[in-house]
Amino acid sequence: MDTRKLSIGFVSLALLAGAGAWAFAQPGQPPQPAGNPQPKGEDKEGDEEEVITLDKAPEAVRAAAIKLAGDAKNITKVIKEEDDEDVVTYEVEYNEGAVKCAAIFSTAGDLMETEKATTEAKLPAAVMAALKKDYPKAAFADPQVVTKMFYEIEVVIDGKKHEVKVDASGNIEDESKGDGDEKGEHKEEKKDKKD
Repeated sequence: MDTRKLSIGFVSLALLAGAGAWAFAQPGQPPQPAGNPQPKGEDKEGDEEEVITLDKAPEAVRAAAIKLAGDAKNITKVIKEEDDEDVVTYEVEYNEGAVKCAAIFSTAGDLMETEKATTEAKLPAAVMAALKKDYPKAAFADPQVVTKMFYEIEVVIDGKKHEVKVDASGNIEDESKGDGDEKGEHKEEKKDKKD
């Protein structure tokens, strides 16, 4: 098993749990009901979500979701999400036996992320230790094992090599760019090449 992917999964789980604990601790925010988690992903200003029926999703998404869930009857909810950059994804919630799961697909039906409910007892000790250290007074709920799918590509610019990560919707993460807006900088490069 690729330990790098496993490490990314654990880091994603820790970040998700930390964000959930932070959101739960915010004053004036209504608590989210158990068993009905907020749609996953980063809700940025301008993001739009719409609950739709499975038949309203693109054929590629329907086929991929049914294949992953094992049967359309296992699918409990489909959410069409559009971010402020007009990137559309579909979050499909489904049950795997008694376990609640979710998957995010691109419009082409490419699997981008999976989430699977777990229990606090099944979390690695280091995850719980980090959470308890950073959030000593918090209660923790709804842990998820998150696996993000991306492609890692070696890019050569002016003879210098570095790796970039690209998800199925074309979002690029390029750590060599520093603190800037990687997506914005990448789009500007594309625009300059077109001009």
